[in-house]
Amino acid sequence: MMTTAGRSIDIASAIETLGMDGYTLIEGLLSPDDLEELRTAMEKQFQRQRSAPYDPGDGDSHPDDAQIDEYLRQMYSTAPSSEVDRAMRLMRYNRAQNHGTPWPVPVESVLKNFLPRPEIEGHGSTVYVGSATPTVPIFARLLEDPLLLRLARSVLGDDCVLSDMSLNSIGPHTDNGAWHVDVPLGQLPEPLPEIPLTLQCVWMVDDFTVENGATRVVPRSHQSLKKPKWKGGEMKDEVAVTGPAGSLAIWFSSLWHKPGQNVTDAPRRAALCYFCRSWVKPYSDFRPLISPEQAKKMSPTLRYLLGFSANALVRNSGEA
Repeated sequence: MMTTAGRSIDIASAIETLGMDGYTLIEGLLSPDDLEELRTAMEKQFQRQRSAPYDPGDGDSHPDDAQIDEYLRQMYSTAPSSEVDRAMRLMRYNRAQNHGTPWPVPVESVLKNFLPRPEIEGHGSTVYVGSATPTVPIFARLLEDPLLLRLARSVLGDDCVLSDMSLNSIGPHTDNGAWHVDVPLGQLPEPLPEIPLTLQCVWMVDDFTVENGATRVVPRSHQSLKKPKWKGGEMKDEVAVTGPAGSLAIWFSSLWHKPGQNVTDAPRRAALCYFCRSWVKPYSDFRPLISPEQAKKMSPTLRYLLGFSANALVRNSGEA
């Protein structure tokens, strides 16, 4: 048992349910004040994403760019054309920063960690913010939540790290998404690994209901060691992961899941903390976003989760 938010949580039962069904839900972890602070911080990030998204520049073109552009437009078919254009600029910029080095495999085989994605979808109403700023106090508190860390470490080991923290706002009157498993499993051959590589931890910022697009999952689908086809539609035995705002939903990245259809007039928001084993390449590198002064103010636990002392070493001076 563990006491948090003024109540006792049966950790062993939650872990057992997670292992059996592939997901679990714990309600009532965030207070009304926490939720208000979180919503305010998230809306600031969403507004910035809409009005001044990250767009550091461009780079030289490459013969593969047309194929990459087509792939992004197919995978993110509800993204505005201008947002796909921004993702392509970011891809070319990052390639230029890496001395113009192209990927040695077709774009559909490229690890999603390396590929920028459109962050406005749903024909403009859905907003996604990756690499959410960990220096925002409420975001840091979510990452260091004792219950969250205990569950993540029980699955991925005490040395697990943060793969990404993202913010989602599923827009009103948007269709449901495509069934999928999470990075890096989409690029792995079947059968998928039997041990979990990553774990998705979702803080419900609004009530998750059937009507507003609560995440749909297929219980125990992680046991198949297979991947679903990237498409929408209904699945046999699928259920909606519903719960009140302030709840925490956790699922294996190998569990088949998708966003539900939001038929309401309001967005459905969530803050996602995605953890991976220490030897799995994280989705985002947070270290360049954090100044030395900011890092010194963080706890050792938070710094480690963000990649400090959890990255490859420079092992030689490089001198000939």
